[in-house]
Amino acid sequence: MHQVASPVDVGDVSRVRVALPVGGVLLLTGWALGACSSTGSTVTVVTPTTTSLPAISPVPDEARRAASSALMAITPDDRWVYVVNSDTGSVTAIDTLTDTAVWELPIGVEPRSMALDPRGRLAYVSDFAAGSVTVVDLEMAAPVASFTTDRHPYGVLPGPDGQVLFVAESGADAIALFDSGTYQRLGTIAVEPNPRGLAVSANGERLYVTHFMSGHVSVIDVSSREVLDVIGTGAESVAAQFIAIAPGGEKAYLPHSRSRVSNPHLQFDSTIAPLVSVIDLGMGTLLRTEVLGLDAIDRPVNMPFAVAFSPEGRLLYVVNSGSNDLSVVDLESALGVGHVSLGDNPRGIVVTSDGDRAYVLNALSNDVSILDLEGLAELRRISVADTALPPDVQRGKVLFFSSDRPELARDQWVSCASCHLEGGHDGRTWPFADGPRNTPAIRGLADSAPFHWSGDRVDLLDFQDTITGVQGGTGITTNELSDLAAFLGFGGFEASPYRLLDGSLSSAAEDGLQVFGAAGCGSCHSGDAFTDRRLHDVGTALDPRETRGREFDTPSLLGIYDTAPYLHDGSSATLWAVITTGNLGDRHGVTSTLSEEQIDSLIAYLQSLP
Repeated sequence: MHQVASPVDVGDVSRVRVALPVGGVLLLTGWALGACSSTGSTVTVVTPTTTSLPAISPVPDEARRAASSALMAITPDDRWVYVVNSDTGSVTAIDTLTDTAVWELPIGVEPRSMALDPRGRLAYVSDFAAGSVTVVDLEMAAPVASFTTDRHPYGVLPGPDGQVLFVAESGADAIALFDSGTYQRLGTIAVEPNPRGLAVSANGERLYVTHFMSGHVSVIDVSSREVLDVIGTGAESVAAQFIAIAPGGEKAYLPHSRSRVSNPHLQFDSTIAPLVSVIDLGMGTLLRTEVLGLDAIDRPVNMPFAVAFSPEGRLLYVVNSGSNDLSVVDLESALGVGHVSLGDNPRGIVVTSDGDRAYVLNALSNDVSILDLEGLAELRRISVADTALPPDVQRGKVLFFSSDRPELARDQWVSCASCHLEGGHDGRTWPFADGPRNTPAIRGLADSAPFHWSGDRVDLLDFQDTITGVQGGTGITTNELSDLAAFLGFGGFEASPYRLLDGSLSSAAEDGLQVFGAAGCGSCHSGDAFTDRRLHDVGTALDPRETRGREFDTPSLLGIYDTAPYLHDGSSATLWAVITTGNLGDRHGVTSTLSEEQIDSLIAYLQSLP
């Protein structure tokens, strides 16, 4: 890729020509980008329009195929591979003839998924943090439209006819439908919490939706816009954010993990299980005898993220984001037949139509592995972006998400991210030796020491025991601990979606602020982080398995709207329960005399933080 040394002011015009070496790429601030053709020494720079593209003509039935939302996409003719770079807020194009990255386009804050229109002309990219979808014209290498969604859009996918766009609004527990020509919202379908991955059948009749925390799959009738069924993949399933329909359209494959919280004797190899669940789409059922336990059929791996198929559908390729590798499974024999080491945190894979090559996105080393699938070997890696994080934070993030070294984890089983999903939490309560412990989110840790519910971690450098005791690793160096601490202390909070558009409190939250003060909540939940950083006995140490006493760390209230269940043992499923049944004797705030209206107001205030 090529970057021009001096800035170019395009003014109010939509196109301008700039001298550029053959094959070069021009990166500009804002929404403007251009690439030089192989036949000239100038580049056309295209600035985006605010008008909608004309409606896409229907795709012929014979050209339709099942599709999934993902971090990578390949054009129908295998000519181009496109990659979403979540950390840098960009999309990169790879020319498969030369296996080089030819342009990188800045498009937003935190893109998390993409899909191409059925003809491969447009890319739709969801922005998880900004709450929007950007439409990129791939021939012009420029964004041409953007539209707002509800909170935290993840999966985005056009129907096979190209007329409707589906968006998984994971923070709003809904699937939104948009017109692909006008980008107007056509409707909303309420679904279970945390919808993420999307797949649509080739005939466009069914939409399949994964649910991040539960591993459930919702089946939606596209015509009636109704949820026909919800298919479970096991009571302890988690981290389900991708689903793909196999060639032939009869089965869907869902990579995910299983958090074994029902196991009272946790060891490194009995805590997290890497799985690919298989769903019979005709019957609408989980094929329990065909569930792929990757640790048994291949080797111990961590956090399977995405899958792809060989053209005839016999081989399944699974990218494992924690252990940094690829598992190859023969679906006829259900046996592992290959394994390839990859870069840091692989999260996407596409396979060419002849089945000879695969391209894999390594999200944290910011490169793409090109694989020879016949010989099961990595041919080379292509850099697709530069990290946007400080060097120590970037190194710490790699450590956090990785299980691929014996210093970090025994036999690649467990990474920090196995429980702190995406730097958050897994919604689980684990039976640790200290007693039952609800997984806390790690956002905002820099302002909330001490750590752990029992306050036994005094600073961000104090997590070596977690690596050796929980993950089974041999331990990392002092410098690496410093890097890990830099990452843990780096993340902050986005503004609460429960705030008004101008950032102010709603009238109910304003009332709740008064209740918060009158009930004495601020005596412990104080300061900018809403914690006094002390331990207190609030009457919740009721479980006989507690071994560290009756006092627990005051948790920060920032981002509490998104961290259920609550209390150290996860015994309160909702904030209402925390205030009522979880506060016997008014030990954390005088709430027993509050009316239902006051409780509702208090919850409205808590949900507005920060």
